[in-house]
Amino acid sequence: MARAAESARPDRLFEDPYAADFLRAAVASWVPGPEDRPRSRPEERSEAWVAMSAHLVLRTAWFDDYLREAVGPDGCCTQVVLLAAGLDARAFRLDWPAGVRLFELDLPEMVAFKERALAEKGARPRVERHVVTADLREDWAAPLRAAGFDPAQPTAWLVEGLLVYLEAADAAALLERIGELSAPGSRLSLVRDGSLRRTRELALHDPSMSAATRLWRGGLRQNHAQWLRRHGWLVHETGEAELRERYGSDRVMDGYGFLLAERPSLAERPRRPAARLLVLDPDGAVFLQRHHDAEVGPHWVLPGGGLHEGEDPLAGALRETAEETGWTDVVTGPELWRWEHDYHRGDVGLVRQHEVIFLASAPRRDPVGDLTESFAADGILGCRWFTPQELGEVTETLWPPQLVSLLADLRRDGPPATAVDLGYVPNHTGPDPEDRRDGH
Repeated sequence: MARAAESARPDRLFEDPYAADFLRAAVASWVPGPEDRPRSRPEERSEAWVAMSAHLVLRTAWFDDYLREAVGPDGCCTQVVLLAAGLDARAFRLDWPAGVRLFELDLPEMVAFKERALAEKGARPRVERHVVTADLREDWAAPLRAAGFDPAQPTAWLVEGLLVYLEAADAAALLERIGELSAPGSRLSLVRDGSLRRTRELALHDPSMSAATRLWRGGLRQNHAQWLRRHGWLVHETGEAELRERYGSDRVMDGYGFLLAERPSLAERPRRPAARLLVLDPDGAVFLQRHHDAEVGPHWVLPGGGLHEGEDPLAGALRETAEETGWTDVVTGPELWRWEHDYHRGDVGLVRQHEVIFLASAPRRDPVGDLTESFAADGILGCRWFTPQELGEVTETLWPPQLVSLLADLRRDGPPATAVDLGYVPNHTGPDPEDRRDGH
């Protein structure tokens, strides 16, 4: 109804000539329940109805633009997948470049209704269209592949209005499956969580909308942007200011926003240079800090961190260590190791961190001064000294994961003549069992 009404406006954000046909077909087959009563006259339209209609209109316009951009000259997607496609008519009403394939997935009864209505209209798709019947709570990837979907090709995914109808575990499983099927360059867009809080509250307290709200299950129940970044997507957030500039100030509610996520290749991940100090006390104990990473969870790292643009690595390691410990008298030695690993950095998401590690010495002591703000800013959960034996007994992840064996080599052979390049080291969920040498 909202798309049909919008299509009739002179200042419409989009035109959907099929919306009215779907509406007429739905009304013709509708058998009202005891609590069902459609609100058709303006004076009967509740605040919830108006708010939800405005949301549906803006959402449709945004996702139209999202798909156009994904398959356009600045995008690289050659496949489009509409999950729980419902009465989506984009295959018929949008202009598509040659070579794009579009897949629509939904339950058999919805597919049958939609195909019947389209046939009566004499509709012809403007893109290579494949219709797949599947239940998204089950294995939907197999029938999608059987229909010709190629996970090696970049894909634009559409999950418009779907997540709220899923339990949290089902929503997470769906998004995880999308990630598994997404080649580099693939895109996904979601409504920013929190955008609909007021609208949903109104709808939940409006009896006339119970036919829809009684099916709501809550969705992901996590911050969508953070979840996507933790799972390897680069995420851009578009807020109300940009939306108002694009669609008009009267079309966008306060706090409204969308997420646009892209699946990067390993080479495309943002590069972050960093430097750290291997600080040893006179007895050979090592000083470590405890952090939390979205992928590996709690882990222990050497003091140090990201470098400023153009900063010398050793100077940066000393600066970061002083900020994190209050120590300004650390004695530094040669460069020991270099390595690369993936790291989830705040709102940036997944980055490829390139670290340089220097040898250093200091007396055994606790950090100096009030470092509460510094710890909070750097995500430091705690810190302590580890003897070689204690380090060998750590069950949480060490960064770098082979730190125990590296220290054993250092104690036995001394610093290397030239820094050892450890290369790229995948993240571990715990210390490498092959890296255990009984603490020595």
